[in-house]
Amino acid sequence: MRALFVSHGMAGVWLTINPADLTCPIVVRLAGVTLSSDELSTEARRIRRLTAQMNPVAVAQFFHHICVGVFDALLAAGKDRMGIHGEVSNYFGVVETNGRGMLHLHTLVWLAGNLEFFTLRDRLQSDPVFASKMIRYISSIIKCSIDAFTGDHDDVTSATQAPLARNPESDSAFTDRLHQDANAVACK
Repeated sequence: MRALFVSHGMAGVWLTINPADLTCPIVVRLAGVTLSSDELSTEARRIRRLTAQMNPVAVAQFFHHICVGVFDALLAAGKDRMGIHGEVSNYFGVVETNGRGMLHLHTLVWLAGNLEFFTLRDRLQSDPVFASKMIRYISSIIKCSIDAFTGDHDDVTSATQAPLARNPESDSAFTDRLHQDANAVACK
């Protein structure tokens, strides 16, 4: 790892891959279990959980497929194309388990052309054009705002209840509820 820092400089991305093995139907398929067509039923969820708990090989295969998918499709690590963060020059990861044995991966990703911290700091201090472009870029991707509350007290109470991803609602309804919750937390 030290050699990677010497040869590639500062890592550009810290990434943790923590796939949900207890709830994913892929684990069940890798274990060779066939579920009914109603995969959202309580019984199907129970079977998925039990399968993941009793079949560590299927869980390890699932973990492997997810990690390969992230590195191949999203990061394009080792490919002749750009990933979502640009060109990956190298990466280093460590697989760990939690208390029940769930696999997760902690990874450092080096990006081609990534400036080392002290070089970046010196360039920001000495090159006003570069500093201006950097501030403009950061301002374009980071947004911080609190919407003014205009409703009655009941609206505040309902807005402060965090949305549950498992509720059957549309993506846009979940996004709206998530925004309301984040806004309510920020207001407090």
